[in-house]
Amino acid sequence: MRKHLIHTIISAMVFWGVCGPAAALSAEDDQVFLDMINKIREAPYVYARDLGYTHEALIKIGILPEIKKRLAPYTLDSDLTAAAAEESKEMASEDMASEEITVSDTRPVYRLTASTGGVVSFFNFMSRETAFKIVINYLFKKELDNESFDHILSKDYSSAGIAISAGKVGSGNAWFVAICLRSSELVSQIQMLNLINQVRHNPDNIWNYTSLNRAEAYILNPNIVYLGDRDNGYKPLFFDASLSASARARSAYELNGTYPQALSEAQTDFERAAYYLYDGEFAQEYAARMKKINASTEENDPSVNEFFQWLIQKELESWPQSPVAFSVDFQDIGSNMAFQSSGISGEIYDLWVLSFVVGKNGRNTIGDDNSTINTAQNPRIYGVLFADIDKDNLYDPGEEIGKQTVTAWVHTDGVEGMQEVKQVATTDNAGHFSMELEANRQYLFVATIGEVSVRQDLFITSDQFVKLGYTPAVP
Repeated sequence: MRKHLIHTIISAMVFWGVCGPAAALSAEDDQVFLDMINKIREAPYVYARDLGYTHEALIKIGILPEIKKRLAPYTLDSDLTAAAAEESKEMASEDMASEEITVSDTRPVYRLTASTGGVVSFFNFMSRETAFKIVINYLFKKELDNESFDHILSKDYSSAGIAISAGKVGSGNAWFVAICLRSSELVSQIQMLNLINQVRHNPDNIWNYTSLNRAEAYILNPNIVYLGDRDNGYKPLFFDASLSASARARSAYELNGTYPQALSEAQTDFERAAYYLYDGEFAQEYAARMKKINASTEENDPSVNEFFQWLIQKELESWPQSPVAFSVDFQDIGSNMAFQSSGISGEIYDLWVLSFVVGKNGRNTIGDDNSTINTAQNPRIYGVLFADIDKDNLYDPGEEIGKQTVTAWVHTDGVEGMQEVKQVATTDNAGHFSMELEANRQYLFVATIGEVSVRQDLFITSDQFVKLGYTPAVP
């Protein structure tokens, strides 16, 4: 009887959507708890079957017995562990009836950050290990039931921090579990991709990012006169975490003369990308170096805009053999900006490296903007939501609006003026959002900032860039 009562209370007291760090776990404890999560990531089908899910139900939501693309294990991060410790302690001090935690408004450095966790209440003894397993099982089942895959089975995050605090809920004891996650990519890398896709969508935007005027650029490279043709085939490039990891390896090579881990210069660009689990058909590396003599690493770091202007200059010089921004051969991209301070013969300089790895995955290569029937996969949307502070109708780094919901409405067939929600996405810390939508439909993309709706109406036939610019009211 008591056992059944305890189970009922635990189920009632587990809640989700919190963010933060916790109590004194040792490094060994941290790894034990993280291993429990990584065990699920390594074999989600096997773990789900042990929880009672049927083969048919798992196949329906894409959880297969054979793992076609392995989910890389999360690694422990000390900063995330510290953050988790603060959050779990905060949970333990809160009135749990409200189930609301105040999260710091500090601007995130990473592209994606997330926090989750749970509270397990009990009347008699329960170990932290048991409580943690209850929490992650509940979270895992929630992901399976909602087909969300946003924490335990996420492809977006690479590092984790875990903390558990002891406390009280009413008259019962409780464990407060906090799990913090983040991607390996910095916001600056996605800001760079936002800019690249903005000029791919409308090449005339390049003149906002170079000191050259058109006449000077045409003298530099006469072919540039054709750059802005609307039939140029520039579809948005899509961020790929595997290519981003490969780009970090390329930066290490540029700085140190050798590739890290089990990579070598003897391998092809594609083989190095495949090492980081890129599953496309082709990949190519590109890197450029910038040297600043006697630069201060604290005061003179190149901004994303400076790096982008630098990239655009090189692309203009080489077009139409442009390696990144104006290449029509690639669909996926990863990037990295790396730094190293060096000195030769008493001369101190800072060396900056901008590395890209671009890839082709073979999807949507048949359809184009003039298609009446799309025979490839559903088109992908690369979107950016930003506050157009300078009112130039262009996204600039620092204007992004993160953690905001964007809704794609679709016109209902046969019912004029009626629409239904087709998909909902949340912007990351760089204002970027992504979707996959059915081709050859009219969509309305909407984000609501306060009481203002920002929208764009588009007929989608193939991969598309969507720019949602919100103009703040003048105070």
